[in-house]
Amino acid sequence: MAVPAVITAPAAHAATDVTATFTTDDARIGVRISGDPLWVKASIMSSTGPDATVLASTDALTWQAGDNDTGRPYGHVSDTAPRLPDGTPYGTYPVVVEYRQPGGTAQRWTGGTYVHKLHAGVSGLAFDRKTTSLAERKVVLSGRATTWDPVTGATAPALPGTGVDVTLQLVAEGWKTLTVKATTGEDGAFSLPFSPNAEVRGGTAVVVAPNADTVATLPAAVPEVGVEKTSYRLTADLNKYRVQAGTNVTVTGRVERLTPDGWKPYAGAPLITTSGKPESTSLGVFGLMGSGAAAADGSFSYPARASHTTQVYTSLAPSVYYASRAYDQGAIAVPQQFAWGGVRVALDEYGTVRATGKVSANTFVCWDQYVFLQASLDNGRTWRNLANGKAEGGTEGGCPFDISARAYHNAMYRLYHYETDQLVGKVTGTIRLSRIPTRFSAFTISPSRPRVNAKMTVSGTLQQYTSGAWRPLKGAKVMLVFKPKGYSEWYWVTRDVATSSNGSFSFRATNYGDGTWAMVKQSASGYFHSETKVKYIDAL
Repeated sequence: MAVPAVITAPAAHAATDVTATFTTDDARIGVRISGDPLWVKASIMSSTGPDATVLASTDALTWQAGDNDTGRPYGHVSDTAPRLPDGTPYGTYPVVVEYRQPGGTAQRWTGGTYVHKLHAGVSGLAFDRKTTSLAERKVVLSGRATTWDPVTGATAPALPGTGVDVTLQLVAEGWKTLTVKATTGEDGAFSLPFSPNAEVRGGTAVVVAPNADTVATLPAAVPEVGVEKTSYRLTADLNKYRVQAGTNVTVTGRVERLTPDGWKPYAGAPLITTSGKPESTSLGVFGLMGSGAAAADGSFSYPARASHTTQVYTSLAPSVYYASRAYDQGAIAVPQQFAWGGVRVALDEYGTVRATGKVSANTFVCWDQYVFLQASLDNGRTWRNLANGKAEGGTEGGCPFDISARAYHNAMYRLYHYETDQLVGKVTGTIRLSRIPTRFSAFTISPSRPRVNAKMTVSGTLQQYTSGAWRPLKGAKVMLVFKPKGYSEWYWVTRDVATSSNGSFSFRATNYGDGTWAMVKQSASGYFHSETKVKYIDAL
């Protein structure tokens, strides 16, 4: 056939109009061109050479809208398949497109192709069942691959061993794509058994890797397969509430499922115990603690282990086949280990024992934990609580405490944390603290009514309690203090007065007027503080 002479437009202009050619599944030729052309003609050439001949041409092209669901392309498509000369080999041939836009001249575009080959496709797709269930999870997808000859119009089974790719759209807790492969038999048929464990929401099947003389047609649509939902119910208990880390608890209970005959034991049900709450919109398992299976009567018993204090949820292992993720809720306490930090226990001269330190654990665990200050008077055989304090107010990694109590003059001391849901029971090391009790056994001022600014004699005796008796305290330093009438504060008058070998003291001091007087033992390592009763002097 002769190609009519046309006016050739610049390539840049033509490229803005024609973008591609294509071959439909029924061997028609299509042209993708912009605008609303007055005339479009497609010619299939024997080659791209200058002496190429026209194998077939047509200007009977009609606009066709595209369809994304079926894969139908859009463009100007021929009414029928082009008829190539008899004996034309199968292959891909170049295409020349001639067209005229409104108000323009005839244009010529090259670069298109036409596929002159056998067309291999899939048909007759069907599942052997419309739904899957707990008892019947497997389905079989069957279909047939055929080859259509556009020259003769004859259809025949695809060659044995032809591959078919099946892409499935599955929905469980979300969308998932699954691709499986099938191979045709002698008659082009294939059968593909699989377990989707989800709803099949369609998909596609397409012939893959055809022979050089064959082209795959558009994918065929896969039908849908639903899911039959099963309802279940269960009760569960834990044999312990509080356990040490690394220790198992036993989960017991019973599970049933709803059948056409009512609620029946669910033999073999796969059970799990988790620290994470089962979510109805998710098939995830969060914080698995243990798992087991139900016996024939629906009962179950299996070990579970928790690493921290938590809520506990027992349910069935998640599956798309359950109507909901029913569960039974409990709780377990797993006290955590901790360390004592910076512990100091001290006994002051006024008879107060003070303990400070830190409970070294995660702040959110040690917050509001009580620490007890304990004492023993029998060398650690028995202990008594003196006071307690709350560990709180710390930064991450520890909670400080500060505890004070009236002390014994000679005792062993320690700190103790009783086991709670959050922390284990733990005791510090022991420390012996002691001081020697002291007392003033005598205190006099003479004369009893001295004149203002006159001298007076202050005397008395200081004792210590040792070896079960009160004895003189030699070499201790004492101080005379005075609170003037009408004042609230005390002032020292004489200090650093040392006691004699029999614990006595005597010295002269000036009377400063009306007021209250007392003697105080000055601080000394290893001794308790002591002071006399006050004496009021109405000076002359």
